[in-house]
Amino acid sequence: MYDYDVFLAGYADAKWRSEFGDKIARDITIFDSMTSVYHLLDNGAKANLVAQELQNIELCEIVVFYLCPEWNSLYSMIVLGAASGSGKQIIVCMEPGIQSEEKIKLYCEYKGILVVNTLDDLVESVEECLSQAEIVASLDIE
Repeated sequence: MYDYDVFLAGYADAKWRSEFGDKIARDITIFDSMTSVYHLLDNGAKANLVAQELQNIELCEIVVFYLCPEWNSLYSMIVLGAASGSGKQIIVCMEPGIQSEEKIKLYCEYKGILVVNTLDDLVESVEECLSQAEIVASLDIE
């Protein structure tokens, strides 16, 4: 049904993405749009990359965001808005002390987005959501 189970968004640091990939169950597929050469691309290539990233939200079952005090990307909020308009399950890992923390939490609450505080909680929540989705999909209800 989906090309990937999880779409990674948020803080543009490889460390949390690698940790997430190491901790998540092996059978869960991840789409990570981060590229270390973004700053080397010309404007046309950057525009194509952004368009592809937003289109790939549709290819994933769950969209996850990792926000920490070092995070400062307004673009992540654009992606969060796009994802929330897609009807996808979204889980936000928000470490305490981020910029606009209260407003982001209120937005998430308003949109029915699950918010967790640690990477371990994020991994656990993703695995639980995917397990529940698998159970529902296996039911033959008409």
